[in-house]
Amino acid sequence: MRVVTDTCWEAELNELLREFYPDGTDITVLHRHSDSEPADIFTVEGKEYPFFSVFPQTRENLAKRNAKLGLYDALCAHTGRSLPWGSLTGVRPTKLFYEAVRLGMDFGSAARFMTDVYRVSEKKAALLMRIAVAQDGLPSYDPTRDVNLYVHVPFCNSRCSYCSFVSLDAARHKKYIRPYVDRLTEEIERGREFLAGKGYRIYSVYIGGGTPTSVPPEALEKILTASRSECEFTCEAGRPDTINDEIADVMKRCGVNRVCVNPQSLSEKTLREIGRSHTAEDFFRAYKLIKDRGFSINTDIIAGLPGEGIGEFADTLSGITRLRPDNVTVHTLALKNGSKIKEKPYAGCDETEEMVDLAQTILTASGYAPYYLYRQKQMQGNLENVGYARDGKACVNNVTTMEDILSVFACGAGAISKFIDKGGARIRRLANVRDVGLYIDLFDSRIAKKEAFFTAEKS
Repeated sequence: MRVVTDTCWEAELNELLREFYPDGTDITVLHRHSDSEPADIFTVEGKEYPFFSVFPQTRENLAKRNAKLGLYDALCAHTGRSLPWGSLTGVRPTKLFYEAVRLGMDFGSAARFMTDVYRVSEKKAALLMRIAVAQDGLPSYDPTRDVNLYVHVPFCNSRCSYCSFVSLDAARHKKYIRPYVDRLTEEIERGREFLAGKGYRIYSVYIGGGTPTSVPPEALEKILTASRSECEFTCEAGRPDTINDEIADVMKRCGVNRVCVNPQSLSEKTLREIGRSHTAEDFFRAYKLIKDRGFSINTDIIAGLPGEGIGEFADTLSGITRLRPDNVTVHTLALKNGSKIKEKPYAGCDETEEMVDLAQTILTASGYAPYYLYRQKQMQGNLENVGYARDGKACVNNVTTMEDILSVFACGAGAISKFIDKGGARIRRLANVRDVGLYIDLFDSRIAKKEAFFTAEKS
């Protein structure tokens, strides 16, 4: 299955082709590109589909958008199918929505633009408009001064089957925890001093992983103390089996005000299937423990998990909404490279789109509004991840990071710093080494490289 093209856009075109043939059907699509009209001609199983430009072909990225639209229209005509996000792959839909707003469109016109031009379904275009309305009411920020601090703790109790993040088994790699935490806290402290000296202000702090709460309490306290700021301060405690009174007290004492407690599913069978080392009861216990200490709570669930149908997903939704967390993010399962689930056959879930729609219906009826959205490669059903929040409870880190609004100063193995300039039009990235041992050994040279990166970008 491939697109044979005379352009350099083969990867992007093949990504769209896979959305129409997720089962790997053996099919070859021929593509010819021209500077005249029709701009693109696609040949699918001997039938030609010409495409006339929507965008001016004055820049390569606009010509590529034309080609993707042409391929999408050809495959729709050839297969009789359409996709919920139309021709969009490898881009955040909200970014294109806001691009239309910057051209002078109001939110309603921008939604129609997404439908008419990019072939996004009316349902998804309406979702984009609701998210734009929610983001319009967020606390103010200064993109030239504010920066998010991200801290990566690459340890976890066990590896979930869908996970591709940088993480080590905390029990088997215990020897790395202390030297890693020592280096990490030094990176945070030096980074904060550097940022202050360059005139930056920390807008939000996010401690992620892995599972930060899988390290010993004294190690977690050292990380949180170094990271503490008088702003939104989030710590992932995504594995409920890592949460106890001592860990919760450490987070409270260190100024954390938002905690992620993530069951992913409340089905015991599913939890075993995906490699989670906790039960649904463990989640409810951990949630109460965190709630009783007054933290704002983020909770994640996943649609399309192996073996689940709409019934199991509805039970999870029901259990979560009864608790009334401040945020609920509904992820769609993505078959990520490097994850265990990608290594073995997975036929997918025919009800994933129904699950995502059900989540939107139930959560909005329960007083939640969608406020951020992002997509990943190889998501089930060509769908999306959506965060929902109660009024005034949106996680500003989620918005400013996912929408590429603010730069990110990232600390830890595998953490990726981002410099955002010109309203998100210019983005530069710098990644720390992924290997924990190398992160420790190459520490000084990597710190110098990151400081040089932000110095050059700031100037």
